[in-house]
Amino acid sequence: MLKYITNFLKKEQTYSAVGRKLLKLAFPIIGSYLLHMTYNLTDMIWVGYLGSGAVAAVGSAGFFLHLGWAMASIVTVGANVKIAHSVGAENMDDAGRYSTSGLWGIGSIAILFTSVFLAIPEQFIGFFQMKDAAVNEMATSYLVISAFGIIISFVNLLFISIFNAHGKTKISFKASVIGTLINIVLDPLLIIVFEFGVEGAAVASIVGRTFSLLFFLSTMKKFENIRFNGLFPKSSKLKTLFAVGMPAAVQRISFSVIYIFLARIIADWGPNAIAVQKIGVQIESITFMIVGGLMQAVTIMVGHSYGAKNLTEVPNIYRAGWRIAFVVAMVTTAIFLLLPQTLFSIFVPEAESILMGKDYLMILAASQLFMCLEMISAGVFNGLGKTKIPAAVSVIFTSLRLPGAYFLGFYTFLSLNGVWWSITGSSILKGIVLYFLLRAYFKNNTFGKF
Repeated sequence: MLKYITNFLKKEQTYSAVGRKLLKLAFPIIGSYLLHMTYNLTDMIWVGYLGSGAVAAVGSAGFFLHLGWAMASIVTVGANVKIAHSVGAENMDDAGRYSTSGLWGIGSIAILFTSVFLAIPEQFIGFFQMKDAAVNEMATSYLVISAFGIIISFVNLLFISIFNAHGKTKISFKASVIGTLINIVLDPLLIIVFEFGVEGAAVASIVGRTFSLLFFLSTMKKFENIRFNGLFPKSSKLKTLFAVGMPAAVQRISFSVIYIFLARIIADWGPNAIAVQKIGVQIESITFMIVGGLMQAVTIMVGHSYGAKNLTEVPNIYRAGWRIAFVVAMVTTAIFLLLPQTLFSIFVPEAESILMGKDYLMILAASQLFMCLEMISAGVFNGLGKTKIPAAVSVIFTSLRLPGAYFLGFYTFLSLNGVWWSITGSSILKGIVLYFLLRAYFKNNTFGKF
């Protein structure tokens, strides 16, 4: 009995030590994510003063911008994982080569998306078939102006991956603080005072991200080990980045595409429904951002352990991460159930939109715990370089949202709430399936006891 208690206490001390290290890495990432959310929420609050039509316009254009950011993850995820492996193996030359290759890769993707969005913006916005001409015009203008900032946004994402992989998550946080503060100041000035409307929101975001990028460039010079190695990319490194990052990119791209088609289904209930979905996603991202930061910390720590060939530490990292995520999930679930109307009333004044939003958050509350379980499990797989597993689970079950939303929305009494239930149901399934896949993976490999 004494031996059992001693072993238990040792395990608890191990989990606590790993948990503290995770939180040390995760807090700046969480802060960066929350600041990124603040970017979006600030836009939504000020754009919301222009009415639900303006929110729907920004939301519609935002779907395609998110598609571009998803494509960028081909490089950013691959860079994060492979640089973390190199840092764990104490091979800084390789880390620098992956950074250089990542810069060329991210630049190429940015130029591609900028060119396409500038060439045919009306065709993208026209996909939603919104009947309000003013909303279509605002959405097109927002997309065109935002396209000019894509290269800045993408390179920022790469720098975040590079610094985080080196364990310098505080630098990414500081860059986010600078960009967000500038955006917060500019939003009301450009949107309301100078009456630029949604175009002002797009300009404010570009200016904020420009200052974030300048901070990264100036800070990189202060770190001897964090650098670009060589002027041109090494083909083998670029290929590896794409091989590791592609599954995650497919996952995020499919997620964006699915949400574009989902928005097309939602559009049948009018601009208010689109606005509710856009705002609801931002509110739900409270959970996503906090646990997403923890997920990145798990990926970094697992990546370092993998590079150092210390695989027995991986289960401890998973357990510590899941314990923290569980607490977050419980808190956000309670908030969504108890304060849905209060949260939505911050962003839109219309009573109809607030009532729609209440239903959205109360239904989505059921999936918060499972979403967290999925993310922590995915963080472990990604840190090991096994990005295909969580990507496959996500693509398969997220795809089910479309037929589920169509059937529940149009052929049951649930109506629009059926769309929200299709989102929640798929999240629950993803969390359960990925947990059991990770459990099986641990059992079949030399990672110690699950």
